Amino acid sequence: MKLWQAPARTLPITIRPIGGETIPSYARRLAEANDLYSTAILRAIGEHRYGTGRHLFRHDACLNDQAADRLAVFAGMPRDRLRRALPALSQGLPAYQKPLPMDRPAVYTYTPIPNPRLACHHCQIRNAVNPNPPTVLVRTTDPRSPLICYRHRRWLGNLADTTQYDLRHADEIITAERRYQRLLAGRRDTGWVSDLLITAWNITQAWATHPPIRLPTVVKWWRARAVALGIPDAPRQPIVTFPEAVTLTEILTNLDWRQHVAMAEDYDLGRFYQHIARSLGETHPQSAQATRRIIWGQRDALTYWVAAHRHRFRDLRLRHQAEQRRQWVPKPFPEKGHFR
Repeated sequence: MKLWQAPARTLPITIRPIGGETIPSYARRLAEANDLYSTAILRAIGEHRYGTGRHLFRHDACLNDQAADRLAVFAGMPRDRLRRALPALSQGLPAYQKPLPMDRPAVYTYTPIPNPRLACHHCQIRNAVNPNPPTVLVRTTDPRSPLICYRHRRWLGNLADTTQYDLRHADEIITAERRYQRLLAGRRDTGWVSDLLITAWNITQAWATHPPIRLPTVVKWWRARAVALGIPDAPRQPIVTFPEAVTLTEILTNLDWRQHVAMAEDYDLGRFYQHIARSLGETHPQSAQATRRIIWGQRDALTYWVAAHRHRFRDLRLRHQAEQRRQWVPKPFPEKGHFR
């Protein structure tokens, strides 16, 4: 008899799930709290299509009703309560997968997108049954998921950020996270804002790798911030450039600036670059005419973004400019939302 074929019973020690936790992560913590092998509960929930192993702890799982009921029995809590904490219980199978069988408890494990990330280690210790709790992975499907733990002032980041940096001496990172959350709260399409944060972050990472010669203040801040975080030799870490990435995101999501970049004459693009330099803290940016050519360069990541954005609206821009040159009354620009 396999584990999933045996009757389910409430375990002697029950633990509550952490909000957003993956099912394999919770099953592992439940098993180890009761001195069971780490995959025991995961295997006891239901039948797996492709076997089980410790590699599944980086995945999430989809359960049919029978498997979800067994997990609720093992956990000793109502299924609705588990559903509120474990997002996978409210989600169906990926579209490309065959339905799970209905005549027996069944489990399908998959890699969620985006990947789960580590929960705050200090929160884990605070709620742990033993002094060395296993790693907790939480889903970040909601773009509004915070990148830091406010209670313990720790950086969470994504799955690649395994070092949860102490932010007690880097208040600007916490402030930037709050600004980003306000930016998300003011938009209906949070996914669009989240995507632009990734774009802005990639740009600032490129700047950290190849610092623009006319952004000395920003480069100086990055070095000082890396020292405050205890990583003086790694100013290119994503956490170091996060505040500037948020500032850039605020500009890239501004529909007025998006319209300007899309429709302005080439000679007038310097205003955009100059605004970015001032917003990033440069007190003496170059003139608008020189900003694009000298500060950023043709191979700069921001220049690439500007070129791609302008290419999307090339026909509209050229038609509008042609009407102006012929002294026709040009048609008004489309509404600003058109330039997203």
